[in-house]
Amino acid sequence: MKQFWKYLMIICAMVLMIQMPVHAASSHVDDKASLFTDQEIQELEEFAARISQDFDTNVFILTDYEPGFSDNYARDVIEEYGTQHYPEGYIGYMINMADRSYWVDAYGDQERSYFSQSKTDSIAEAAYDDLADGEFGQSARTFLNKVDKTFKIKTNAYGPLTRLIVNKGILALGTGMSLVGALLIAGIMTMSRVGKHRDKKVSVRADAYQDGLNLVARDDRLIRTYQTRVRKPKPTSGGHGGGGFSGGGSVGHTGSGGHF
Repeated sequence: MKQFWKYLMIICAMVLMIQMPVHAASSHVDDKASLFTDQEIQELEEFAARISQDFDTNVFILTDYEPGFSDNYARDVIEEYGTQHYPEGYIGYMINMADRSYWVDAYGDQERSYFSQSKTDSIAEAAYDDLADGEFGQSARTFLNKVDKTFKIKTNAYGPLTRLIVNKGILALGTGMSLVGALLIAGIMTMSRVGKHRDKKVSVRADAYQDGLNLVARDDRLIRTYQTRVRKPKPTSGGHGGGGFSGGGSVGHTGSGGHF
């Protein structure tokens, strides 16, 4: 009898363990600096997971207060973390509050072929615009959006129209095609109606009037104007991001970032 109750308790314990919810650790977002809300972490995790699955790569986001050993702590940490956890390749983004630095890092043959130096510079610069406003979650979303678009264009995800669809959006493309179709239909209908209702031309000469006409007209026409514009220089790799915008990375890495 005692054996029966013993086995019954074991079975009940196993059933309870099976029914208990399992909370898996985030594999794409590691927010040790607590810069994101719970909702932002969930959204970023799902977005990064989808990109990783769609394009057979690793995408991750880190935040931390960990000190480094160079002029950009975020670069030091993400390169070490990325090569240790994803030696096959990755595209990652880190915000390090120890020195208020940030870094976009691409590692691996495939990833570096898609994310050139100019591309990582562009992504880092876009992410900085949100960091400067204190929008850490939006900065991470900007990173993922840029990465997603780059992969879609490089892999020709939507065929010959990939670049147009990605840059302008499917909705904008559909709206434009609908507008062109509507204009064509309206033009055909208008020409058809004009053809059915042609009025006879009536010619009237001024000398047909008894006293004739003596018309005098004067007008002033503006031929051209001149406007001088001075281009405002855009921050370059020499001075972006407060503490300096920099590009490049360690051997085998293509990255870009700076300080905010």
